[in-house]
Parts: sequence; structure tokens; C-alpha cells
Amino acid sequence: MIQDPLLVLAFMLGVVAFTRWLEERFDWVKKISSAVVCTLLGIALANMGVIAHTGPMHDAVFTFAIPYAIVLVIIGTDMRELTNAGRPMLIAYGAACFGSLVGGVASGAMMAAWVGPETWKLAGAFSAAFAGGGMNFAAVGQGLEMDASTFSAAAVADNLSTVPYLLAQVGLFGILSATFLSRSGVGASASEAVGEADEEAMRRRWTDTELNITDIAILGALPLLALWTARLLSGYLPAIPEVLWLTTMALVAAQLPWARKLRGAEVLSYFALHIFFIVLGAASVLSEVAQAGLPIFSFMIALLVIHVVVAYGIGWFARVDLATVSIASQAAIGGPGSALAIGMAMKWHKLVAPAVIVGIFGYALGNYLGFACAYIVRSLVG
Repeated sequence: MIQDPLLVLAFMLGVVAFTRWLEERFDWVKKISSAVVCTLLGIALANMGVIAHTGPMHDAVFTFAIPYAIVLVIIGTDMRELTNAGRPMLIAYGAACFGSLVGGVASGAMMAAWVGPETWKLAGAFSAAFAGGGMNFAAVGQGLEMDASTFSAAAVADNLSTVPYLLAQVGLFGILSATFLSRSGVGASASEAVGEADEEAMRRRWTDTELNITDIAILGALPLLALWTARLLSGYLPAIPEVLWLTTMALVAAQLPWARKLRGAEVLSYFALHIFFIVLGAASVLSEVAQAGLPIFSFMIALLVIHVVVAYGIGWFARVDLATVSIASQAAIGGPGSALAIGMAMKWHKLVAPAVIVGIFGYALGNYLGFACAYIVRSLVG
């Protein structure tokens, strides 16, 4: 078993490089993303005894990788891009996030007796994840100090939700097409192809960049400064979780002209997420996951069902076309990467860029929504 912290870090970096190599060569990996493969390899390698489930390097990654990813991904986003998403996409994404909030509150209130005392924390973490993606799940789960075994089982459930939900949406599209077409008058032709070059450019935004020493130094220092400040502020105002301070400061910094000129924020944040997902997978002790699994998986499925009813229902009433509703929902559930995947799979190329834009902003919104959901559920179930 690899236990020395230096060897563990070197091994994890090798795993990241390997998953990136896989994504560049195999379409099935490209569809689920190298980050998800990192999680699956983390689970497999730790449970086969290749690396330890926990250790000093794991603790360091949990402490720093998520703050780095949160700050950098938000800094790399221009708030003005929201205006480019278009009114239908903003309505659809707002409905999707609202559906995740309603799903978290309703599922938490109904299933608390079965799931247990961690229900309110699970509701918050899943609602956050289903507004922006796995990074939000980790941030809110850590911020709420979720029990380790519950966190591991829920993280596995969250990571396994993206691809099945994408496939379910493909089926829903076929079932609901006529209903939405009669309501909105817009068919799939509204999202006709604009070319593979645009798809690849969107993907490369997260994987390739040009960096200089100044960019690296500033992007390395900003998350550390934000984390130090967040801890200081949460000490004075402990009612506000540290991750919300961190998110707020990143949003403020992202509006500064000099911050928007920094190159490489998205790529470095995506790199940090790969490392984190390996550690997250490694923390999953399969025996504990299996023990806690059924209630947690059932809870997540109930939340997703409510999300679908609310998101698609509001989209139908607002006369938003089904393709936009579907890709916005996928952006909320799985993040911008999965929105890119379903957009390419379904040939909704015109919708990919707007969906990725709103999905990126979900990284910031999800943390606020997740904590709100958690505290609402806690007040309802006592």
C-alpha cells in the first residue's frame, strides 16, 4: 500500500494524467469526464489496498483543494456572460435550481425518520450539488460537518447520478416532446448544430490554457488569502459558514477588472477538482457505503424526481422549449461538464454555451442554496 504522503501525491497526480489521457482518446470517458473517472479510480484503488483511505495528504487535499476550486472557478467567470445565456435558458435554469431546493426540503421532511439525524445535512449537500455540481456537494457537506461515513456514501451516490440522469433525460425528451411542442411551438430544430469546433473550444476552456509566472503567482495566492479571510470572518460571525464567506469574496474579486485578465483560473480549478475527487473516492469504504447506501440513494432519487416535476413543470408553464429545459436541468444536476455532454449527445449545439455559462454560475449559487435548504429542513424536522 502506498502510504508516504509524497508518494501518495505523486501517485494521485499520475492518476489525473492517466484519466486525462483516457478522456482524450475514448468518447465514453469524454461523456462522463475525467473528473468522474478520478472518483471511480479513487474508490477502486483504496478498496483494493493500493492507497490508504485516509492520511496526511488526504487531509491536506480536503482542506485546500475545494477552497482553491471554488475561488478559481468563480474568478474565471465573467458575470456579464449571464446576459448571453438568454431569457429561456435563465428561466429554465432558475426553475431547475428551485426544483432542487423544493426537492431537498420535501425529501428531507418526508424521509428524515428513515434516513436519520444527518438528513438535514444530506438535503443541503444534495440540493447544492443539484444546482451546480459535485464541488458544491463537497463544499456544503464539509461546511455542515457531515458524518464521514454518510459523506462517503452520499458522495458516491452524487457522483453516480450524473450519467444515469443524462440517460433518463434522453428518454424524457422522447416522451415529452409532443407535449412541449404543442405548448411552446418550438421543436428540436431551435437548437440546430453550430459545429464541432465550438464544442471543442468549450471543452478546452477547462483543460488547456496559456500561463505566465504572474498568473500562476496571483492565482496561487488569491485562494489562500480568501481562505484565511473566510476563516477570520467565520470566527467573528460563526452563524455564517466559512464556505459562504469564501464564495462571496470570490464573487467580489471576479468583478475586478484586473482579476478578469488573469489566465488559467478555470484550468487550475478543474485540476484541483481532479485531485479532490480522487481523495473523495478513496475515502469511500465500500462496506460503510453499502451499510448506509439504500436510505441515501433513495433520498437522492426522491429529490431528483421532485426536481424533474418542478423544473419541467415550470418550463412547460413558461413555454420554454424542451431542449432548453433538459440541458438547463442537466447543468444544474451535473454541472457545466454534463451540460456539454448532453448537448453534444443530443445535437443541441446552439444551447451548449448558454447552458455551460449558467452551470458555471451554479458553482456560486449552489453553496447558498444548499445551506438554505439544510437549515429549512433542520427547522422542519427538529
